[in-house]
Amino acid sequence: MTPDQVELVAQAFYGAEYPGDWGDAPEALQEQFRDLARTAILLLHRQTSRSLLSSLIMAKVLEPAREDDVVQLPS
Repeated sequence: MTPDQVELVAQAFYGAEYPGDWGDAPEALQEQFRDLARTAILLLHRQTSRSLLSSLIMAKVLEPAREDDVVQLPS
């Protein structure tokens, strides 16, 4: 995560809670929102990684069998 990402998410969270300008907010409050932003970004990355891994596993499980892997039963 980059500092710009943290700042943009923090500003969005702040804007959802307060009507004023981000630049006018006390530094301590801005830092609280940055901490929330870091946590949210981290959790999103974890969730995305798990979803991607699950998708890859399911794709492998559901992958059509190759012809040489198929056993033909006598009729």
